[in-house]
Amino acid sequence: MDQELLGKLLIASPGLEDVRFQNSVILICEHTSEVTMGLILNKPLYNFNTNQFLKKMKINIDSKIKSNPTFFGGPVHLNQGFIIHSNDKKYSTSENILENVMITSSEEILQDISKNQSPQNAKIFLGCAVWDKGQLNNEVLGNSWIITNSSKELIFHNDLELSLWKDSLTNIGIDPKKLVSYSGSA
Repeated sequence: MDQELLGKLLIASPGLEDVRFQNSVILICEHTSEVTMGLILNKPLYNFNTNQFLKKMKINIDSKIKSNPTFFGGPVHLNQGFIIHSNDKKYSTSENILENVMITSSEEILQDISKNQSPQNAKIFLGCAVWDKGQLNNEVLGNSWIITNSSKELIFHNDLELSLWKDSLTNIGIDPKKLVSYSGSA
């Protein structure tokens, strides 16, 4: 498996049984020999938007800000927030994921979001997905995930849920309607 997964997308195969990850598109935000961490790009929290998130953080909100969805980033560290953002603004904890895309956990970006002064693109996530050494490799070999390149356009995709999953597959030449949810062995 590719040792450099930083910035790649994991697209859930139809046969993936873990309901938390079905039809998921995950951006790999950290990849070392010991651990891989990613954020699910297409699982909005319908009962918890940006305004609610900022209020919970006790951050005053400009009445003009548009409330966007907050996303379920994965089942690990559910009380921790992560923000993926475009690189037109950089914060003290910002780290590059790929060209034009960064990740941060800085409260500074939340202040900017609350004042309608955020980077051009920003998505807030609660929680993340984490794989220990060898775990993701085994899941890829078990046909749970398809690895592909990502892009700023896919990461900040406006349509949610299944459309991102379908668009990510179509982008690499796979017709989602022709995928099956089982596999066999010879």
